[in-house]
Parts: sequence; structure tokens; C-alpha cells
Amino acid sequence: MQIIKPKICYVLPKFDLETDTHYFYLYDFINQVAKDADLVLLIEDKRSNVDFFKEVSNVYVQKFHYGFLRWLENFYLILKIRLRGYKNFYVHYSYISAFNAGLVAKISLARAFYWSCGMMWLFGKKRSLKLILHIVSYLVTGAKSVADGYSTQYNLATSKIKIMPNWVDLQRFGNFNLDNIYQKYNLEIDKEYVLFVHRLAERKGAHYIAKIASAFVDRKNVKFLIVGDGPYKDTLVKEIQNLSNVILLGKVPNKDVPAIMKIAKLFFMPSEEEGSPRVLLEAMASCLPYVAFDIGGVKEISSLAQQKYIVPLKNAPMMIEKLRVLLEQESLRANLAELNYQHVKKFDILKVKEIFIGLFN
Repeated sequence: MQIIKPKICYVLPKFDLETDTHYFYLYDFINQVAKDADLVLLIEDKRSNVDFFKEVSNVYVQKFHYGFLRWLENFYLILKIRLRGYKNFYVHYSYISAFNAGLVAKISLARAFYWSCGMMWLFGKKRSLKLILHIVSYLVTGAKSVADGYSTQYNLATSKIKIMPNWVDLQRFGNFNLDNIYQKYNLEIDKEYVLFVHRLAERKGAHYIAKIASAFVDRKNVKFLIVGDGPYKDTLVKEIQNLSNVILLGKVPNKDVPAIMKIAKLFFMPSEEEGSPRVLLEAMASCLPYVAFDIGGVKEISSLAQQKYIVPLKNAPMMIEKLRVLLEQESLRANLAELNYQHVKKFDILKVKEIFIGLFN
């Protein structure tokens, strides 16, 4: 019996294999999905060779990136793909494509799915996003707690919301030549690194870094390793100028992140806004225990043992206390590392791929 593959158009805002953003994780996922689906890809902004997408049926790339011509070309390509028999449009974080896909879906008996997983209502994104959420067929988000927020904040029926967790490719977190990473980033091999990997913005907790690190200046062997870039960077540079235990690496390609996680002892995430943070899945895949604020879907994706180290929002003193406990107890870290690794297997890319394809059945 021949299996009929679902026909899906995946809309990708940006394709850049050197990116330090979350878009990097979408690229392998698209190839994995395309093995079990008739998938065409629409790329709004291309920076790398599309030959990377070897499993994809067809790739469309926009030529215009600004203004009315961008919108018009985007609408034309979505309509063209619809006329070729594709009834399912999945849009990742693009208002223009979501609006156009939603419009085409309404007039042609198709379906438009829009991925959004941040707590956008905290940052003034209400009117425009509400329009998008009500024109598409379904919102797809990463955790139930986040789905509840969208339902409440945007008056969205729960029947219009589907939940699909973020994923991690466990094969990316295998063996590394860590000597190369120490050399590339000029790091000392005998230090205990406490790692932060995120956008340097207040919503991601960048304003807590100096305060937390300053509590450990007496521990000469402990260094806080900060990976990321963003609007808070200049302020952070000033805040840490007298702290000898903070190393600011800045922007790092996502392909190096797994290896950097492997050299760390602990991870911390003092975010004030999160959806279903993939960086915590990566920490678990790296056998890296963490301390994080209780926000969004953080608890939902964490192992039961790890949840003891998720602290109330904005409670930096408690985060410092939990980090201190974990730094001082190697056996506790080892136990958490093993439990977390077993837990994160449920978020493996191949398992989430099945959830994704199931959205369209």
C-alpha cells in the first residue's frame, strides 16, 4: 500500500548557515521533515546555498526584501504554491507570510499554521499579532503554559492552538575536540565555567549577569562565560569591567554552541520572557545542569529533578544560592546530568518531526 505524503509549504524567514540565531535549528529539521512529506520551501531571505536542502521537493526564494514589492512577491509565491496543490502552509515567525498564507487559505479552502512561541504580549505586540492569529487557521506554539497565554491575551479559542515542542538533535552533542574550542576562544582548560547562551537583552536576563557573577568573585577557579549579542551588550561591558570572573565571547555561530556547552560545568538562564527555550534542551543534551527563572514553558520541558533548580521569576539571590549548591556538589551535578539526558530524549528531532507531520493529518 502506497503511503500518501502530506503536502506542506514551509515558509522560512531566513536561511544562513553561519547564523547565531535559532533559525539554524530549522534547517536540519526541514530536511528531516521532507523525508516523510512532500515539502516545498519558501525562503524570504537567502544567505547560503539552497543545495543544503537535499530532501526538499522545491525551493522558492524571494528576490525583494523591502516594502510593497516584498509583500506582493510573497503573496504571488504563496498563491502559486497553492495552485500547485499545496493546502498546508506553515509559517515560522513572519507576519507578512502569515497574513498572505492566511488570506490565501481563506479563499481557497487551505490551512495556514503560524509558529509563535514568545510571550509577545509583554512587549507591546498585541494589535498586529492579534490580526495575524485570527487570520491564520492555527497558532502553533511550544508549551501549554504559553498556549494559555496566547488564548487569554489574544482572545483565541483553544481549538485554534496546537502544541509542538522545540527539539534537539542529540547527534550534534556527541564527541568533540574540545582542545580546538579552548584555543579558538582563548579559554583556560582548568577553569570551571558557568555558561550563559542567549540574546543580550533585558527580556533574556542580561541585566542579572553582573549581579550573579559578582557573588562568585571569591571563587578564583569559577568563570562566567557569556555567549550572545544584543542591545544590552554595551551596558553589560560597563557592568563587568571590574569583574575578573566574566568572559564575554559575544556572537558565536550556533554550530560551536554544543562544544562550548561541553566545557561548562553549569548553565544559567535568568530570562524574564521565554516560550519553550531550546537552549535548555541543549543544556540537557550536553549533560549540563542549569538554574533558570520560572517563566513560560521552562518547568514543562525540564526533568522532575531539574525543576528543583528553577527559581521564582526575578529572584536573583535564590539563583545565586542554587548555583552555589551545584558548584559545590559534583555528585549532585552528575546525577542531574544523567537524569536530564534521559529526559531530553523525548525532544529528539526525529520524535518532534512526527508531531510536526501530525499537525497536518
